[in-house]
Amino acid sequence: MNRIKEEYAAFKKGFFRKRYFSLMDAFAKWNQNKDIPYSMVSFDQWKKFKKSETLFIFGSGPSINDLTPDQWAHIQRHDTLGLNFAFLTKRPMTYFYLGYEPDSKDSIFNNFTSDVRELYKDTLWFYPTFNYYRLLHPLTIPEFFPPNVKIANFRFPNPINLLNDRPFMAEDFKKSLTYRGVMGVGLHLADILNYKKIVLLGVDLHTYRHFFDEIETIKEERVHYNAMFEKVGYFESMIPKENKFRTMDEYYYGVRELYFNPKNIEIYITTEDSILRPRMPLYDWDLN
Repeated sequence: MNRIKEEYAAFKKGFFRKRYFSLMDAFAKWNQNKDIPYSMVSFDQWKKFKKSETLFIFGSGPSINDLTPDQWAHIQRHDTLGLNFAFLTKRPMTYFYLGYEPDSKDSIFNNFTSDVRELYKDTLWFYPTFNYYRLLHPLTIPEFFPPNVKIANFRFPNPINLLNDRPFMAEDFKKSLTYRGVMGVGLHLADILNYKKIVLLGVDLHTYRHFFDEIETIKEERVHYNAMFEKVGYFESMIPKENKFRTMDEYYYGVRELYFNPKNIEIYITTEDSILRPRMPLYDWDLN
């Protein structure tokens, strides 16, 4: 019964609210692109992509621009998970999750160019099942996927909603690891993949800026986005709102201390001046 409810919720989220195409257009595109190769990777095959017990998860904060060549080399010796516009690092990743929200359609189209897509041809591409109900598929919009994409379907978790302003509890994270923003999806996937060490990159809660703000193909759009938050000065998820009373720094403390630490899994950050310090440990680049 729960599976039926979950599937119906995914159907409503996709088909009724955020479709990219009409049924007629999707059918025409599918027929036009029917010879484009892609593959579905079952859950028991995901482990073939894993080469390390350490996973680096890429957010989008400007500290990514401070990574040194030696640090990039270190990262590439382990596993990587890119989130959303992390593809603008133009670095191959072990895994990737890209949120295909309709308001990001132009940004993806203008920046996920063929040369960038080629970098991800060997990447395991995580794909929430509700996107099928949006009529999104490698055969309906192939330019939104790497060539010969390897798709890993997963059921998108419901986010944590707080009914009142209270601290996080362990029970919250037993239900879900997602809260605000995309990093919770990354932690959800890292948990499923059983990584022992999780390193967060580009988690810069003190600023609303992103590592790609000055890239020409997206610069104009970022000016408009940044203008919305420049008076506040903080990342959007550091502003409490209904059902999300606790800010993201409290989320990171909670998910680390109440969920991952009891499982002997450590979460690290990489910037000494992060507002998450000293409560969250700094990754030792010389560790391995």
